[in-house]
Amino acid sequence: MQKAPAPLAPDLRSLWQLKSDVTFLNHGSFGAVAGEVAAVADDWRRRIEAEPIELLGRKWRSLLDGAVAPVAAFLNAATASVGFVTNATEGVNCVLRSLRLLPGDELLTTNHVYHAVRQAMKYTAAQSGAVYREVAVPLPLTSAEDITSAIVGGLSDRTKLLVLDHITSPTAIVFPIEAIAKVCKRRGVALLVDGAHAPGMVPLDLTSLGESGVTYYTGNLHKWCCAPKGTAFVWARADIRDDIHPAVVSHWYGDGFAAEFHWQGTRDHSGWLSAGAAIDFLGRFGWDNVRRHNHQMATWAHDMLCQRLNVTPVSPLDGSLLGSMATVPLPAFFQRLDDAQFTILQQSLYTDFRIEVPLVTWNKQRFVRAACQIYNVPHDYERLADVLNASSKS
Repeated sequence: MQKAPAPLAPDLRSLWQLKSDVTFLNHGSFGAVAGEVAAVADDWRRRIEAEPIELLGRKWRSLLDGAVAPVAAFLNAATASVGFVTNATEGVNCVLRSLRLLPGDELLTTNHVYHAVRQAMKYTAAQSGAVYREVAVPLPLTSAEDITSAIVGGLSDRTKLLVLDHITSPTAIVFPIEAIAKVCKRRGVALLVDGAHAPGMVPLDLTSLGESGVTYYTGNLHKWCCAPKGTAFVWARADIRDDIHPAVVSHWYGDGFAAEFHWQGTRDHSGWLSAGAAIDFLGRFGWDNVRRHNHQMATWAHDMLCQRLNVTPVSPLDGSLLGSMATVPLPAFFQRLDDAQFTILQQSLYTDFRIEVPLVTWNKQRFVRAACQIYNVPHDYERLADVLNASSKS
């Protein structure tokens, strides 16, 4: 078994606002904002309320141009190609609603798709007479080639748009986006990447991905970058970005990608204005160090949990398909629980044991998904194993 990584600094948990009595292993769902970043957002809210007309009415464009610049730099993207949205699901909807689909066109994704995105794709297909389809990427996986082969094999002559997770939500698998993008480019298939978990978890170079064949990309900054909730972005390749519009079309329709996404009506911009502070906060530890630490912790926790729970891993134990999360099958006892019992168990983990970790049902199987942020320590995952093993014997 690999060793768990050493902490990047002492007492990191104190930099976040999480309750001290909770073992928090679910950074992947909504993230967790660091205290000093929350203070920046609070200050922006105070400033806006002190001068609402000046800041929202007259200075919104310059403020948001300034706010998007560090985000674009972090993503290695042109500033004009990055627009703010509240979450990756909204970013997906912006792209889907902007497409010109014909009856018989195919919207394709995989069975690992985030359910909200599945629903948005089904809705879009139904509106235009297009077809929605999912390609099965079966578990267990042994390599990235397994994923590429399954997805590329699922493309058809009718496929108009392929929507792929960069890191899957239920199964925590890192998909080989660049390899698949190159195939899409050769075959003339547009590729939308749902990078909900990717920013801050894996290095991102949107310019390079665009050259490889990614057409659109959306990601959350409130997850692994620890920005305030409702802070996310959508990116579109330069040659087609003026065809993509916000889900809320407002005053600046037709005035360009940046202006349209910056202003979607009156809303709280404090999270967007704090995005750079969040990137700087974790950047103090060195982004390569943060990603390396979290990946090493996920790889170690994956191996340890599989051993302690006596289950077969669904991805290689070397961590080659993992980022900062690991999804582990639950033992046979949990597989036999009905949905109501499984829901009760989920609540019991929090209420009775003060462990916040998602229990997942995917493809009629039960899993636990452990997330690893720099404030987590090995004992957090060992305690999870203890509680799950005790629960299976109760």
